[in-house]
Amino acid sequence: MSLEGFVTDPPSSGVSTPSPSVGVIDVAAFDRRVAAPGRVDDAPAGPGRWWLTLLVFGAVAVVLWVVVWWTAAHLHRIGIVPRVADVPGGPWFEGWDRWDAVWYRSIVENGYSYTPGVQSPVAFFPGYPALVWLVHGAFPSVLVAGSVVTLAAGATAVVLFRRWAGVFLARPGATTAVALVVLYPFGWYLFGAVYADAFFLALAVGAFLALERDRLWLVALLGTIATVSRPTGTAVAIGLVLRLLELRNPDALRWRSRFDLRSLRSRDALILVPFTGIVGWMTYLGVRFGDPVAFSTVQAAPGWDQPDAPSTWLKFGFFRSIFAHPDDGYTRAIVAQAVLVLIALVLVVVVRRRLGWAYAGYCLAVLALPLIGSKDFMGMGRYLLPAFPVFAVAGALLAERPRLRLGVLATSGVALVVMAGLFGRGQYMS
Repeated sequence: MSLEGFVTDPPSSGVSTPSPSVGVIDVAAFDRRVAAPGRVDDAPAGPGRWWLTLLVFGAVAVVLWVVVWWTAAHLHRIGIVPRVADVPGGPWFEGWDRWDAVWYRSIVENGYSYTPGVQSPVAFFPGYPALVWLVHGAFPSVLVAGSVVTLAAGATAVVLFRRWAGVFLARPGATTAVALVVLYPFGWYLFGAVYADAFFLALAVGAFLALERDRLWLVALLGTIATVSRPTGTAVAIGLVLRLLELRNPDALRWRSRFDLRSLRSRDALILVPFTGIVGWMTYLGVRFGDPVAFSTVQAAPGWDQPDAPSTWLKFGFFRSIFAHPDDGYTRAIVAQAVLVLIALVLVVVVRRRLGWAYAGYCLAVLALPLIGSKDFMGMGRYLLPAFPVFAVAGALLAERPRLRLGVLATSGVALVVMAGLFGRGQYMS
């Protein structure tokens, strides 16, 4: 696949008025978006060709599925993942069945349980396993169903991201941003791994895109499912509220500004509905297991060792790994993820400047929640995926520097292939 051909589209038509395909409901709503922080230039790309985005995603998916299959079937295993014979779907699917996938399969097959002080499935939110449960009867196994759901969710997320980026970015920036997501080194979670990340990203991008189009019922639905799909769903709910305030009153989030309550409508109350998702999940945990925050409490269990304490917040585990095992594969993985977090935090400043305070606040929230709960940055590589405005501004910046853009995308793509292969072999990567 030619990266150069993908990221260099013909110039935008320069149309500056809304078209039906962008989904703007009325002229007043469109004028508010133009006046609000968030317009990068006067010629946003629009939704783009969904089939072209899907074609690029599919091409990368083919490469990654072949890599994961080959490494799982022909190379020796790394770590504690054994080689399993006679798995429904064979090594094509077995290579995606790693680590947290075991927990999701257990939830689909056996439901939730909780034993205080022991690793338990309550650590995993119910949105993704509920969807896998709904469709798994149509597939040979839960594993196959999970991989198919992830692949479909990943494709949906990328198409929606391109549409969302087209609201703010010119065509070169929007297509480069999509390339960054598709070739992101930890992006194999969008292509088949039985994890919730692809599903959650699709919900998050879809909710914000619906908000840009002023479709609040859809915002309420997608946002609520997001809050019961990952702990960072709360960040989505917060970000949606901030963005609505910013759209209704462009200066609402600026320092020393006054918010005009007359800019709100009665139906804007729908923006609060997503918070009912996390409230409902906590209510269920409280009633059934006596601990409404069991998903957090269980993180302190031996093996996970991430208590809600200073040792976790200050990343003692990270520094311990660096000094005790500097050449270990695990240490290299957490260092790489720490670097990506630092880059993302720097780019949040650009998000604030180019997309507004609301999207910057959302990115900070979606990064802060897992950062607080991680003892050593492990997992942050995939937790960065929902911070999609960061990818957008990175795409805009790289679009202005063609040589750097090609180098970054090529390096990222190679890293993605290598790391997907290691995941197929059983390496704990994120």
